Amino acid sequence: MSKKASGANLSKREQLRAERRRRSLVWNVILLGGGGLALLAVIAYLVATARPGALTDEKLILDEGKAHVNSSVGVKPQYSHYPPSSGTHYGDQVAPWGVYAEPIEEGVFVHNLEHGGVVFLYYCDEPCPDLERQFDDLYKKAPPARPFTTVKILVTPYDKAKMPKPIVALAWDHELDMDKFDEATMLQWYKRFVNLGPEGSQLP
Repeated sequence: MSKKASGANLSKREQLRAERRRRSLVWNVILLGGGGLALLAVIAYLVATARPGALTDEKLILDEGKAHVNSSVGVKPQYSHYPPSSGTHYGDQVAPWGVYAEPIEEGVFVHNLEHGGVVFLYYCDEPCPDLERQFDDLYKKAPPARPFTTVKILVTPYDKAKMPKPIVALAWDHELDMDKFDEATMLQWYKRFVNLGPEGSQLP
């Protein structure tokens, strides 16, 4: 074989090696880039779904159980702590999530808490449409409780005599007493406790 032919073959082999290296580099960049994007997506998801830590002044309330009674038998649940955040409740009644201008019974909203919802209680000495409008806006801004498409928030007026502050945020076995409406704190409360009741994986 002539030196000229040998040199031509060597050049072709080098070209093939260079082409393989180039393809390998391209695939490595694609794989590493895809892996990096997947990692960023996972991190973004974890950040978005992370639960806030304990809020200042939140209280852990002694668990009073989760017994069910039927509302038709005329037995009204009684509690050791008011407003109740656990305890006996109506097993046959649960309130649709939302904001109410008329009071929801304790035996009903405790069932909502059992299903992993949060409850905001309030009282007004006179009509308070501005506060109710704020609660409406809060409900609209809150994210759905994954994997559901429902916002698991219940807002109801409550007996002033049983309220330590004008607004009380409840979750199962937890309470936060508030002097005034604070949307940021309430959204934190919701994100911290949504779906964490004993039957949080269920929807009413």
